[in-house]
Amino acid sequence: MKNLNICIAGLGNVGSQLISIIENTHEFINSKAQISFNILGISAKHKNKQRIFNVKNYQWIDNPLDLLNIKNCHVLIELIGEKKGLSFELIKTALENKIHVVTANKALLANNGLELFKIAEKNQVLLLYEAAVLGGIPVIKTIKNNIFLNKFKKISGILNGTTNYILTAMLEENLTFDEVLLIAKSKGFTSDAESELDIGGIDSAHKLTILASICFGAQINFSNNQVIGIADITISDIIYVNKLGYKIKLISEAYIENNQIYCVTEPKLIDKKKALANVDGVLNAIKIETNHLESLFLEGEGAGGRPTASSVISDLYEICSCSNFSSLGYNTNNLINYKKLSNLEIESAYYLRIMTRDITGVLSKITGYFKDFNISIEKILQLPDNNKMISVPIIIFTHLIKKNRLLDAIKLIEKQDFILEKIAIISIDTN
Repeated sequence: MKNLNICIAGLGNVGSQLISIIENTHEFINSKAQISFNILGISAKHKNKQRIFNVKNYQWIDNPLDLLNIKNCHVLIELIGEKKGLSFELIKTALENKIHVVTANKALLANNGLELFKIAEKNQVLLLYEAAVLGGIPVIKTIKNNIFLNKFKKISGILNGTTNYILTAMLEENLTFDEVLLIAKSKGFTSDAESELDIGGIDSAHKLTILASICFGAQINFSNNQVIGIADITISDIIYVNKLGYKIKLISEAYIENNQIYCVTEPKLIDKKKALANVDGVLNAIKIETNHLESLFLEGEGAGGRPTASSVISDLYEICSCSNFSSLGYNTNNLINYKKLSNLEIESAYYLRIMTRDITGVLSKITGYFKDFNISIEKILQLPDNNKMISVPIIIFTHLIKKNRLLDAIKLIEKQDFILEKIAIISIDTN
């Protein structure tokens, strides 16, 4: 029997579910893996808060840093979730004291992880983070342990359950973005504090930063990300693209081209026949392409207390069974500081929604501007004005074009007096 002594800082949904799982599966884990997880101490902001386990069964520590003074603590589990501050200080101190760390803190790792991984490497301890990316989907271990010796070509996927729920509900229930956001908050999928990170695409970009590092050996550098959120997606866009055989999803993707790294999170039109288009609700999914695997597709619960706690358990098991101390799979000195490849330089097809006055000659003027900029149009739909309104939407699908040239044309078109609002631009997945 191997005994692993752990201390837990942060007792929110994930921390509480983790303790509940350990309590309820203690005998099962003992019999299956001959491992016993012993909780030596716990710490959180409020001791008397109602929780799903009995706090009195454990040693309570008011200051999380004092957990590190408990004798024979093998692993610190950090679930506080600060971008830096106490979370950073706690993890750094634990690693310096040669204590393994398990964390679900993607924002901290994306912005400050390189320093922490170097400390872990120096002290021959592990800093593990399966719970930081895609909740219960074992993507980190799949990449780092199972297919690490593949050459990664591209990763792309839906990395945030809240935004996926919002886009799904807008389509299925014919509701506006603001209406669905309120429902998502009422269901606990997001909160006032979290929603900006979710709908702004930042949460997805944090996860993409970590994935790009272990796939491509890139230095952890959040500033390599280019991010567009979903706040400007309208119910009209959802309806139009659905009729044309597409769904809108918030897609994060990364690859290396010309020795530069491309890390982009943005809404995209996905053909409804593709697997990613059919990942709905709060589910997450990721597609991995390598020199040996044309497409490895992982789908599952990307958030929530129990799925994320399950990933924490998997990291504890790795600590018990690990014979080396490579948290990223790479020596940190060998990580590459790639330059950022701008999405303005990448060719893509685009969906455009142009709201114009319902007057004669508008369509020919718009296509004339596109011709001037040598932008090829795949299809145009001028939707009929059955209600005799003063505005009419024009839907355009372009062929492949660099975004900087498209934006130059859009900037000129938006100056025309027949344009009623900012033109909607959404990338189309052509992979």
